[in-house]
Amino acid sequence: MPVREIVGKTVGFGLVAAALIVGGILDLLGGHVYNDYLNTALGIILIAMGLATGGLGTFLIAGILYEDKLRRQDEAVHITPRGTPPAPPPPWGMADVGKPPGVVRVGDAATSSGGGGAPRVMAVAVSNLDAPMLIVGLLAWTILTLVLFAPR
Repeated sequence: MPVREIVGKTVGFGLVAAALIVGGILDLLGGHVYNDYLNTALGIILIAMGLATGGLGTFLIAGILYEDKLRRQDEAVHITPRGTPPAPPPPWGMADVGKPPGVVRVGDAATSSGGGGAPRVMAVAVSNLDAPMLIVGLLAWTILTLVLFAPR
């Protein structure tokens, strides 16, 4: 379980959410000038942002725990139950099991139509954060390039 990641996100999101909520409460309770109409809206918006930040942190931590649970389930050994006892090997032996038809030796090309192909990637381990990180990186790269190299 990624304990360090969970503790870091809990502390980070918790402090930010608490700071936003306390700031909103202090804004609502503190003094302000007579015609400051945005003061109440600012306090309410700060409290709402604090609650939203806390909710997002909770959602992300729950997602990390769920992803860890799925990863552990995926790594577990899967054994298909057998309905009947194992059958005896074929009379010609087990050497040809799994080879495409027409292959005489392992590594040779098939002489008849059937089987063959190329190696394929069956599984790739990726995180759910890879795509958003790539998008943010590309946007940051675009903005940095525009700021530094755009004609003035």
